[in-house]
Amino acid sequence: MNKLQTGSGITKIRTKLILSQIFIALIPFVLLGIVGVLFSIREARKNVTQRTSQTVIQVSQTLDTYMEDLDKLVLTVSDEIAAADLGDDWDQEAMIVSRSMQNIMGRYDEIAGMLYADSNDRYISTGITRISRDSFQKENWYKVALSDPDKSHKISTVTGRNITTDVGYSVDDVFSIVKAVKDKETGEPRGVLLMDIGHSIISSAIRESQQGGEGFVFVLDEEDHMVYTPINQVVYRIRPEWLTDEDETMTVDIDGGRYLIRYKESEKTGWKTVSVTSYDELMGDYNRMIGVFAVILVATLLLVQYLSIRVSDNITRPIKHLRNLMMQTEEGNLSLRFESNSRDEIADLGMSFNHMIVRIRELLDRVRHEEDLKRKAELKIVQEQFKPHFLYNTLDTINWMAREHGAKDIVSLVDALTNVFRISLSHGKDYITIREEINYISSYLYVQKTRYEDKLLFEIDADEDCMQRQVPKLILQPLVENAIYHGIKLKRGTGHINISVHRIEDRICMSVEDDGKGMDENTRDSLRDLLKTGERTDDVKVDDNQSFGLFYVKERLQQRYRDNYSVEVESTQDIGTRISIYIPFFEEETGVI
Repeated sequence: MNKLQTGSGITKIRTKLILSQIFIALIPFVLLGIVGVLFSIREARKNVTQRTSQTVIQVSQTLDTYMEDLDKLVLTVSDEIAAADLGDDWDQEAMIVSRSMQNIMGRYDEIAGMLYADSNDRYISTGITRISRDSFQKENWYKVALSDPDKSHKISTVTGRNITTDVGYSVDDVFSIVKAVKDKETGEPRGVLLMDIGHSIISSAIRESQQGGEGFVFVLDEEDHMVYTPINQVVYRIRPEWLTDEDETMTVDIDGGRYLIRYKESEKTGWKTVSVTSYDELMGDYNRMIGVFAVILVATLLLVQYLSIRVSDNITRPIKHLRNLMMQTEEGNLSLRFESNSRDEIADLGMSFNHMIVRIRELLDRVRHEEDLKRKAELKIVQEQFKPHFLYNTLDTINWMAREHGAKDIVSLVDALTNVFRISLSHGKDYITIREEINYISSYLYVQKTRYEDKLLFEIDADEDCMQRQVPKLILQPLVENAIYHGIKLKRGTGHINISVHRIEDRICMSVEDDGKGMDENTRDSLRDLLKTGERTDDVKVDDNQSFGLFYVKERLQQRYRDNYSVEVESTQDIGTRISIYIPFFEEETGVI
């Protein structure tokens, strides 16, 4: 590739950046638009809040007026009943009272029914029918009226009563007003008047104040039970604990919509009139205005963005491309090259990057080649320690002589030791199956058990589906040797060694665990650092034989699996040590040929 020359007539990065700064002048326009939108929204919210407040006050006052009229009506009827002689001539007087009740219901459409029950469980009703012969005196409404006989009581929940309305009102369509009827002479209560009022009286009070298609008003009693609500799914998601300050309008989000909630508590009834206003609906005009402004703003911004992108791309595209190349290079990809048709400073920098990558790749290839040669030489030296051919032949002779003399213990021991040397030789192979490795460890441990007798017990557990997988030869022997000489040998009493080979998902876990002396925390961490970095911790001394065995295992695994393996060291002093090796179950996934 020819060297790029920088000419004096070529546009420089500095000039391109100056052109980009021209468009920054659009920032004041954007800020002005944002301030204008925020100011409009604040004013719109203020207007909506005032309107909501006026609505809830108006509805609450209207309901108070209705309730005052109903209280007067209840008082009139109760006085009329008290004046009637409902003693011996009950039937005659009851008929007169019943006709009076019917006349009142004819004048007031909102009255669903009336009933008077005396202390002798006799009753007079219009529009109301008794369900069973159970005494009215057991009813909650009867008890409520007698609890304070001097005033009328409003009952919002009318479920579970022994009466029903004749015109088919449901319990959700009415509320009740009850008043004790006193004897004119003694002043003692002699019965209770109950008047069912349809919710139409409430709906008519709030009909003219309905706040758009999504706005509504509902009423709660003093115990936050629902008195009246229109058919609306939003009302059941409004929590009574939100209603804490009637002088403040609360903004809440319900089912993706925003609502303003304001309430007024009546001093006469204790009921809460709650207004729920759709913020989005009442803000419609303002939203349309904001929408128009937003469209203009977006169109302006798009135009500015288009022009800005056309100019800035000439600056940022090669820089971003070079940055991405550097990031991929940091991850180890050295095959990338920077290409550009430009002749500015970025092109010159890209050419320097290309030369640097070529040089780094050459150096890495050289270092890798030298490291492979060094590792193979070191491993050959180590492996030579496990190839005593002459000793193998000698052991075969000893085995034959022991059989001739009937020394069975010596025969078993020599067989085990012969198996150890046979597998260690493996016809010069560097990799054997896990089954062969397990056979080698079994023979090795048999020899060691013959030496240590009852001081050493061992157990081997291996999954059958792992047995044919190949691993570096003698990968477990250094771990078992460390477990004996640095764990079991230093322990008082019998020691146990457990060797396991199991498949865990797509990996094989080979572990050697002993219940021997264990390691202190500093020694364990030093071994971990040695496995991770290849360097020891200066202030902690680790046994050379022990560290050499682990380092040997690490080097063999590194050569076979590159970075697709791990060695974990777990140890607690006076409890034991566990060393686990994790390798891939499928070698094709590791990239190893």
